[in-house]
Amino acid sequence: EEGDVKLVLRKKPNKVAHKTAHALHREYAILQSLHHKHNPSVPHPSQQVPVPIPYAYCTDTTILDSEFYIMEYVQGRIFIEPQMPGLTPQQRTAAYADAIQTLANIHSVNWKQCGLANFGKEGGYVSRQIKRLLAVSDKQSDIIGPVGEGFEELAQKLKDAASYCPDCVSLLHGDYKIDNLIFHPTEPKVIAVLDWELSTIGDPMCDIANLSMMYVMPKLPKGMGIAGINGLDLEKHGIPSRLDLITTYCQIIHNIQQQQQQQQQQITTSLSPPNAIKWSGFYLSFLFFKNCVIVHGVAQRAKVGVASSAIANKVASLLPLLVSTTNRLLEE
Repeated sequence: EEGDVKLVLRKKPNKVAHKTAHALHREYAILQSLHHKHNPSVPHPSQQVPVPIPYAYCTDTTILDSEFYIMEYVQGRIFIEPQMPGLTPQQRTAAYADAIQTLANIHSVNWKQCGLANFGKEGGYVSRQIKRLLAVSDKQSDIIGPVGEGFEELAQKLKDAASYCPDCVSLLHGDYKIDNLIFHPTEPKVIAVLDWELSTIGDPMCDIANLSMMYVMPKLPKGMGIAGINGLDLEKHGIPSRLDLITTYCQIIHNIQQQQQQQQQQITTSLSPPNAIKWSGFYLSFLFFKNCVIVHGVAQRAKVGVASSAIANKVASLLPLLVSTTNRLLEE
């Protein structure tokens, strides 16, 4: 009666290369859990995780040929490029500070109390992911050929390091980056976190690494899928350095831990800044390894007719850069 209402419909593709891809039901579940958590009764509003309101999930594939769900349309700004064009340096500094705060809030969620106790396994996240990614890569290689020279040796190095990595445990977004956030229409504040398809219980340092990939990747043409700020004058643009981002995150987590301790809540697992910095190269290398497999999969999907060959060829051209970058980061 009060006019039109904008909603968002999220659906699975009609064709999927892997049965576990596009896990919209998991995304819907996490939105439900976090929406219920996001309310005025939470003692510290700064620890809220803003998400769109999820309204309904449909498993009937006869309606739109695949499963889908309906969620709230959040009016705001999405910055495809991490340098956030159009903002002043001061606004970028504030926007990045809030993005880091929001990520720390995600990792501080008491996922067991939110109904996510069975959302994933505790511990061993990176090791399991490497094993799974190698299995996916092997299947893709049967169709499109191997990922690249030295990939198998690289995988073994990562597996060895993963056996003694810090392996903290928290709710994990799975693809946390600037273009998966909606910012307030006029303020440098995160008002919604999107794209929870890869969310699980895992190592929070993987989210930090995912956000940090932008520091390693150069600015790329549209359609390449991975936007970076390597070579950008960060101080001039008001963007924190990679080390500043990690240090700020660790300090926020420490402050949240103190609040949790005072309230006798479950304490968030975390690393000290020196240890987080020490392991940052490993986690970044793992994320680039993961993207090697993803990009390899784009080329494979194009060959079997699931993805556009023109776009796939563009994205697949990044593989040599991704493999060499993965190797370099692992040596840090």
